[in-house]
Amino acid sequence: MKTAGIIAEYNPFHNGHEYHIQRTKEETGADFIVVAMSGNFVQRGAPALIDKYARTKAALNAGADLVLQIPPMYSLSSAEFFADGAVSMFINSGIVQYLSFGSEAGKLDDLQKTARILAEEPPKFKKSLQKHLKSGIAYPGARAMALIDCCPEMTNLTGFMSSPNNILGIEYLKSLIKADSRIKPITIKRMGSGYNDPYSPGQAGLSAKAIREAVSYGHNIDGLSEYMTRDSFKSLKDAVSKNLTVDENDFSQMLIYKLIEEREQGYTKYLDVSEDLSDRIVKNLDKYTGFVDFCNLLKTKDKTYTRISRALFHILLGIKEETLQATEYTGTCQYIRILGFKKSAETLVSEMKSSASVPIITGYNDAVKNLYSEPMKQLKNESHIEDLYFAVQTLKSGIKSKPDMSRPLIVL
Repeated sequence: MKTAGIIAEYNPFHNGHEYHIQRTKEETGADFIVVAMSGNFVQRGAPALIDKYARTKAALNAGADLVLQIPPMYSLSSAEFFADGAVSMFINSGIVQYLSFGSEAGKLDDLQKTARILAEEPPKFKKSLQKHLKSGIAYPGARAMALIDCCPEMTNLTGFMSSPNNILGIEYLKSLIKADSRIKPITIKRMGSGYNDPYSPGQAGLSAKAIREAVSYGHNIDGLSEYMTRDSFKSLKDAVSKNLTVDENDFSQMLIYKLIEEREQGYTKYLDVSEDLSDRIVKNLDKYTGFVDFCNLLKTKDKTYTRISRALFHILLGIKEETLQATEYTGTCQYIRILGFKKSAETLVSEMKSSASVPIITGYNDAVKNLYSEPMKQLKNESHIEDLYFAVQTLKSGIKSKPDMSRPLIVL
């Protein structure tokens, strides 16, 4: 029985994601597709447009067989920690033989070569990286230039390293290398429009970002149906009609309360908040008008919007450096939580439960029986974070929501 894993956010699920699942099955001959998916908060430092259960259902209807949740301490983290957390889920599951990811490059060799240099950090690379950082170049650019110094034969490496899917793919490969994993990676070339291409009706394909922008800018979303699977579009249209979609600005009032409340002591106890960023937040609080505007105000040459947004959500959601230390954070998930599966994959779920090296969680009762104190504390924190998202949905729509851990799995 062959199983391939895909790390995703499906924010929202679209035709390109379905293509990736189908191509993965063809390339690997996999009997099952397991998806490790971000929950209600995603890696770019934002809430998901629609909730994790709607996205789970869309994925299962489009070819996935089992969907697992990436905990928010990983899903709301840098590309490196996001990859470490998700890859560790596949390793610890005991059922995944292949890891499939999309990339702009579409070729594994250059991605693997780059990943090995970044994982092993040979002396030449370290020296070059420090040189470029000292010159004032932001880390992503300095890293790309250090790679060029190490690999002059790799042409257009700057563009290669600035492509969003390439970046994540390299981090997945790094995680596999660091873990000395036997999981075999494959990459599927990204098709259609680029990640950052704006929404324009009539394109050959749309990215998830373009779909989100179409919704946030108030476009008529009926035209999105040709770019999304039937179930995913239905979920999106339903969420828009009921005012259940969520964005960063929906957390604006919560954030300013939290920032003012903790202004005197600063924010460096939170993950990814440096002393410099903490000081900038304090100095600019009187200019606060909303979440997105504040991110734009705080960003600098060496601190991107995404990095700022992630840091602010860490403050809002209480994700601290000490939380990671308390859970002995090593880039390894301490449990695996199932969001949904197909009935035809029940044998796969059973196999995972028997072969996994960490507890498999399907609900609160499972957690009580199988988790000791620190993982249980982590799960409760995760549930509180997810519940905040559902609370925002309730405030916007007037539709009451159930607590996260009381919601049933999606079973199709």
